[in-house]
Amino acid sequence: MTTPESTKEYVISISTSDLRKAIAQLGSNLYDLLEQSLMTADEEDESDFGRFARETLNVLASHPEQLSYDADAESGDPEPAEDIEPFVD
Repeated sequence: MTTPESTKEYVISISTSDLRKAIAQLGSNLYDLLEQSLMTADEEDESDFGRFARETLNVLASHPEQLSYDADAESGDPEPAEDIEPFVD
């Protein structure tokens, strides 16, 4: 049973009107939380969440340039957005 003293609450607030910057910040925060979760998990943990966390962390780690979009945008050298077709039902 979880007591109020031991409960943690994680809040991620991103204040920007730039969608790519918001996604980059969110991805970076998710990376940090997943990394923290895996570091505190038992090495023998083969739960679905453990696999999800490792796989997601690997995907995020394979795109570091997207997680650092904020720094690139401030340097004046943002990666150009790819053409995205709108979803039409």
